[in-house]
Amino acid sequence: MTYRVINLSTGEIIAEMGQSQFDIAVQLADKLAADVGHREVLGVIEMVTRYETKLAEDSHEDSERR
Repeated sequence: MTYRVINLSTGEIIAEMGQSQFDIAVQLADKLAADVGHREVLGVIEMVTRYETKLAEDSHEDSERR
C-alpha cells in the first residue's frame, strides 16, 4: 500500500510514501496547505492495487516476436 500527497487543486503529485508513513503524509499535506495560505486543497490518497496483469515470460515472448 502506498500513500500519495496530491495537490487536488492542480492534480500534481507532491510525494509518494510507504504504508507506514501515513502520519508523515498528513503532516506534509497540512504544512504545504499552510504554506500557500490554504488557497489550494491537498489530499492524502491511499493507493491500493486491486488487480494487476501478469508479465509475459521473456524468453517465450521474445521468440514469438522474431
